[in-house]
Amino acid sequence: MVVLSHLYRMKKYPLPRLVPPMFIRVLLVFVFIVLSGKGIFSEESSRLTPSISPARFTENLVMLHPEFFPLAKPIDYFVELPSFTHHKKGFRMPSIMGKGLMPVWELADFLEKNNPSIPLKKANTIARIYVEEARHEGVNPDVAFSQMCLETGFMRFGGDVHPDQYNFCGLGVARTGSKGLSFSNMRLGIRAHIQHLKAYASTQKMNHPIVDKRFQFVQRGSVKNIDDLSGRWASDRNYSSKIISLIKRLYQEK
Repeated sequence: MVVLSHLYRMKKYPLPRLVPPMFIRVLLVFVFIVLSGKGIFSEESSRLTPSISPARFTENLVMLHPEFFPLAKPIDYFVELPSFTHHKKGFRMPSIMGKGLMPVWELADFLEKNNPSIPLKKANTIARIYVEEARHEGVNPDVAFSQMCLETGFMRFGGDVHPDQYNFCGLGVARTGSKGLSFSNMRLGIRAHIQHLKAYASTQKMNHPIVDKRFQFVQRGSVKNIDDLSGRWASDRNYSSKIISLIKRLYQEK
């Protein structure tokens, strides 16, 4: 079906006019959702020893490029696909270290829009702390916030890491069943995330005392851009692409 979809998109082998484009798109999405089972979000990020699941099987079976199939709620697959692929032409990849483009309320709106069950006040608190902590260390808050959305499934969690651990990026989760690190409050959990990103992307000293207990295991400055996170932060070879897809959606939906 993927081949059929690409041929249809390329218009080299046009399908009969009796088969509308929306029907093909709906059919592909239905098959993908059914095969994916547990979905595409996990705070484990398919690390060192990922478990065998329908989602992992589908990752190899259905090779849909993230730009054609952005991470989203099912309804977004239909609504946002055309504009998303067009938007990619003017996209400039943000760096991990930097100021970011999005204000707090835009980040909060992005989180609440993709998880309506989270109170807007809480979404604003999370976004505000991410911006404050990221700016204090020189990390791009847009990148860190998008990575958090991927790791937690827009704060739905549902995997090995529980919300009360305040672990927003899967720190210390090396395999299925591993709980990972826990922090006493939201700010410290976000600070640890920011410190871990800065540890990978920079050799500059930390401006806050280190709360990331995994900091010592990071090769400082080994990640030059978002693409380099795959294979380091997570073993999933598409990990970086998923973060980039979310950043694109964040900028597109503002």
